[in-house]
Amino acid sequence: MNLGVTSNVIAEIIDTHYTIRQVPLLLMGESNQTHQDLINLIIRSLNQRRIVQLDSTIFDYSSWSYAVFIFEHYESLKSFIPQLESTKFDLFGYYTFVINTVTDTQIFNTFNAFWKLKIIRTVLVVINDEHPDLYFYTPYSKSSCGSPTIHHVRDPSTAQLFMQRLNNFYNCSLRLGTFETPPFVRINSAEPNGSVTVSGFEGDLVTTLSGQLNFQLNVVTPPDNGEWGEARPQNSTGLMGILQDGTADFGVGCLGIIPQRNEILQPGRPHYTSRIVFAVPEGRPFTAFEKLFRPFKAVVWFTSAAIMSAFTVLVLILKFTSNTVRDFIYGNDNRTAFLNFFNVYFTGVLPRLPQRNFARTLLILWIIHCFIVRSLYQGSLFKYLQAESNQRAVETISEIEHSNLYYYIFKMSERFFQNNPRVLRRVHHLTPDNDTINVQMDALATGELRDGVLLVTLEHLAYHNTYHLDRGFVRCTRDAVSSYPMVIYYSKRTFLVRVLNRAIGNIETAGLMNYWIRRYGNYHFFPKALDHGEPQALRNEHLMGCYECVGVLLAIACGIFVLELVSVRFWGLKRLLEFLANK
Repeated sequence: MNLGVTSNVIAEIIDTHYTIRQVPLLLMGESNQTHQDLINLIIRSLNQRRIVQLDSTIFDYSSWSYAVFIFEHYESLKSFIPQLESTKFDLFGYYTFVINTVTDTQIFNTFNAFWKLKIIRTVLVVINDEHPDLYFYTPYSKSSCGSPTIHHVRDPSTAQLFMQRLNNFYNCSLRLGTFETPPFVRINSAEPNGSVTVSGFEGDLVTTLSGQLNFQLNVVTPPDNGEWGEARPQNSTGLMGILQDGTADFGVGCLGIIPQRNEILQPGRPHYTSRIVFAVPEGRPFTAFEKLFRPFKAVVWFTSAAIMSAFTVLVLILKFTSNTVRDFIYGNDNRTAFLNFFNVYFTGVLPRLPQRNFARTLLILWIIHCFIVRSLYQGSLFKYLQAESNQRAVETISEIEHSNLYYYIFKMSERFFQNNPRVLRRVHHLTPDNDTINVQMDALATGELRDGVLLVTLEHLAYHNTYHLDRGFVRCTRDAVSSYPMVIYYSKRTFLVRVLNRAIGNIETAGLMNYWIRRYGNYHFFPKALDHGEPQALRNEHLMGCYECVGVLLAIACGIFVLELVSVRFWGLKRLLEFLANK
């Protein structure tokens, strides 16, 4: 072994490619004099000062990014490689491995082991009698997909030595884990070539990524329509499961950042931040009888009831006064003052007008009051009888908490309410199925779901009110439960995170995310106004409240008639009826 030549080659690799001098460099060799001498020569040959640590201090640093490992034999290297899976070594670090002469098969096996650990910035320096040979690999090339293609170079300063960026996958396939959840992802039918495409604004995102980085999307869906699934240390379900076990390389589909997911998977950079809101049902429809009271606010009805009650009390009091007082207020021989009061109110005529000026003045004032109130009421009643209107829907989270509505949410969404046991007692868990959220949104819109609220993103709501408006408009609370940053999730060990993060950053800078999002939803959150060319004719169902009033009044009249018939047998009842009937 020519230690001088070998140390100069390794020092040039360090000076050229290990560019951040503040990052500690780990130099690690076997415990023999030759390796210790080589390490000393490497340190002396460095052109720039840097922090160097030897293997004796390996556990004093959290994660190594720059390292040089020296091995005597292939077996030593082979037994060491599994240690690179430890969190002590950065997946995106720069690693140089120095070894004595090895066979081509051993070189291939070495790089294949690196690829299984998803460590791609590696250089193998094979020492021979003349000049060390340098080897590195690329996982994707024109001739191979996802298997090492080994390259042999002699120049340690070449820029190809450590792959800085993976910009081209050479039309190889990457497995995308996702499921149907518009407007984020729509899974389209197979193309003529048999491939499945995705749309939706996150579907557009990954499709654009595949075009920029030249890879094909192989869509993988969770088994049994598991949708997001549950993140567990072992045996996760749904999309979390196929990402955890490596069935999919990365996953999208309205994936928010959750600590439980971060423990088993690796999140990418947030590409969009939504808001979590409650989709709420329409208020209870007004009954035909309730519609009769809609033209006036409650305070107007209370005022009218107070006036009528005051007059009723006045009539009862005046029954205990003399005829002179009653004649002065009612008019001479007016024996139906109470009936006349309501007769004028409902546009009736008086059989006999009062003679005195005071009584006439009271009558004129009451006629003017009734005319104004009745005109206003009749002017609005026609519109309200035709309207298919409901009571006001809940508008805030506080109103939901004080109502009797249930909370329809997925189990993973309980984290938003973990400090509110009152809410958790009213939770109904949704069962994952194909496009569960939009199915439940349709149930809200059509009135099938009226006893609860649905936890959704603002985008789910906007999508429904654009593309499913024919099924009914869905409202949401004015205040949000939480913000909801969305990411692409990856397997725990993967090189894809930085590759796709860089491309996603460029897409965000170009404003494409906002453009795609606006294509899939109506964010005005108001239903389209329906323009009726002319008023509709009233039908029986519009007048049902009037029929109900007539029925109630007939029932009251029949009840009074029965009382008068039986009063001949009951002296007290007879005296009461005569008292009310007399002047």
